[in-house]
Amino acid sequence: MNTADPNEAADWFQAVADTVAGRLSGSNRHFVALAAKWARTDLVPGLSDMDFRIVCDNKTTIEDWDDLARQVGHIHLEMVRAHQQWNRLNEHTPGMTMTVGELMDQRFYNPEYAVWDTWSQGRQWLDDLKADVLARPFDGSDEHFHLMRFLTYYSPYIHGIDPPINLGAFEPKYALHSRCWHYFAPPMLSAACLLARRKFQSKRLGLEWLSSNGFADRQTRAVFRQVDSHYETPELTAPERLKAFEELLFAAFEELYKPVCESIRHLGVDLGAGRDDIRKQLEANQPAPLETLMDCLRWARTRWSRYYFYLNAPDYFSVGHLMEGELVWVRKVTGHVFNTLQSVLGDRELSPQQCLARLGIQVDAVGSEAIDHMFDMPNQSTNGIELRRAYQKAVKLYPHYLRLLERCVQKVAGM
Repeated sequence: MNTADPNEAADWFQAVADTVAGRLSGSNRHFVALAAKWARTDLVPGLSDMDFRIVCDNKTTIEDWDDLARQVGHIHLEMVRAHQQWNRLNEHTPGMTMTVGELMDQRFYNPEYAVWDTWSQGRQWLDDLKADVLARPFDGSDEHFHLMRFLTYYSPYIHGIDPPINLGAFEPKYALHSRCWHYFAPPMLSAACLLARRKFQSKRLGLEWLSSNGFADRQTRAVFRQVDSHYETPELTAPERLKAFEELLFAAFEELYKPVCESIRHLGVDLGAGRDDIRKQLEANQPAPLETLMDCLRWARTRWSRYYFYLNAPDYFSVGHLMEGELVWVRKVTGHVFNTLQSVLGDRELSPQQCLARLGIQVDAVGSEAIDHMFDMPNQSTNGIELRRAYQKAVKLYPHYLRLLERCVQKVAGM
């Protein structure tokens, strides 16, 4: 990537999607569609990555998910090797993976569905899903999701939290992009959803609603000025102006905190407590165990592809920080899963192997080794060599671990 031309980079989104969807549709009989987390209007050329979600048919089996993860890993690696200019868009392999039936199942409703867009043919499933989502009353699930996101981001911008990776010539603009589109727009979208008691289908629509209704108007207009000029603004090269801009954005959180709390109708939390206490209450207010397990499982299904890709990525693709960050997801698909199973089984002292035994799931020696390794990975040193060794072992063992997770969810669903 030698130039930072936004017009040229705008075409890369569809090119990447066509590559992934085309390869999967030609090689996987269960593949239905490729979606992404954010609407097309929310993607900023050269700076946004592609948060893909893969949708498969209802006949997809445990073995099929393993095959899909391997296909995705190889497709992603080949694409990065062939198209270095797409590095930013290809920061990671697709995340959430699920069947059409799981998407439509009201037990597994996710407020994030409202902002999804599809990047392959056959969008009827998405039209049906969005129709259901938009018709659904704004309830406690929506409030929990959006209040948690608003509170999680409620802070002055934390320098160093979102380092520029694989951006090429666009890197100088990332400081502004991170502040505007990663750490301001998502919580402000959540604030808009809570205040309007409705779902918005993009960051832009949520921020426009805030501004037109007298909430954080200065901030939303300032953010749109940055994004719509592709950050060609004085804040790009003037540190003192960037600092003032950060302070302006944080003031929006201070302004909206009270109205956001007053909008809550369904959550059984003490909104008079401090922000940290409210977050702790929300964290303790977990959904039903099956919902929690399914949420973990649909993030777990293609993790192997990331391990494989990060280990084999070309030298010009930076992976060190990404490998460290992936350990957060390792914790989600290990500790979070088995804490939930302990709750289901009524015994907080059970080991993972004991939980599986209680569920009637036999674990062979390789499966037990896979459990031990996945639980140990987050405790590994972030030293590059040691971390790579941990991922190399995970590439061999993770498929065995995933099969056990799939069987856990099946067992709990049948209880």
